[in-house]
Amino acid sequence: MNELLFNKQVWEDAWDNDPNASLKQMKQAGIGSYQSKGFSKWAKAYNESSFSVEGRERSERIIKWIENQVLSFQEMSTLDIGAASGVFSIPLAKRGAIVTALEPSTDFAEMLATNVKNHSLDISVINKSFEEMVADHKSSYDLVFASMCPAITDWQMVKKAMGLSRKYFYISMMAGPKKNYLMEEILSVIHIEKKICNSSDMAYLLHLLYLEGYAYQSLIENHKKVTVMSIEDIVVRLTEWFIDYGINADSVLLNKAESYLRQSYGNEIPVTTGGKFGKVLVHFEN
Repeated sequence: MNELLFNKQVWEDAWDNDPNASLKQMKQAGIGSYQSKGFSKWAKAYNESSFSVEGRERSERIIKWIENQVLSFQEMSTLDIGAASGVFSIPLAKRGAIVTALEPSTDFAEMLATNVKNHSLDISVINKSFEEMVADHKSSYDLVFASMCPAITDWQMVKKAMGLSRKYFYISMMAGPKKNYLMEEILSVIHIEKKICNSSDMAYLLHLLYLEGYAYQSLIENHKKVTVMSIEDIVVRLTEWFIDYGINADSVLLNKAESYLRQSYGNEIPVTTGGKFGKVLVHFEN
């Protein structure tokens, strides 16, 4: 057992083969992909949420946590992987960072360009996927930033991202199962037993960083938020929510869930979600 605990390949293989790893699970199901049906509508709602008062406060908490370690973002060359509409790129640039925003979705890239213009900032926006980045970008940035990035689902992709940085690498991931109180209500009503998905990408990440000898600081927090959603938007998200609870829903289950929602609620429903989230800042030696 002791040998397995300190065997890097064992942990790397375990992460790679774990079907319950949260980001991998979403990617395999095609959820959250910028090529999936309904993504444009979801992206618009995400953009609005990101720049709401609560969204900006959430971004500030994360950036201040990093800032306490790096001291200043001034003139810090930064790559934001999976930048979306600029939820982190914009506040980083406001602090003086020289930001390159990498975003594969055309919808998000266009929103990001608009947001950059509205904030009178200078950010280089690259409408390209992380997978397409090539080796000649190695060690090109002071900070590489990846927050809940669906392109980074295993140790190989983490190492690729770290290889792009000279000084710091930030990454955040789920640190436990997601919590959705409305979904749990639905499962109870339609008599479906939820499955506990205990897999945590963060557990693999932290252990491999430790075994590889990296210096890093980490923090795991429990967060909860309430979002008012239209019933139509909830219906679109039901497949994803079932998967979060380890259930591959067929049309019968989806119809039962939708029927319950329409019979029990009005056009808008407050949805309480949460879970444990982990963030890590890796410090590279000079």
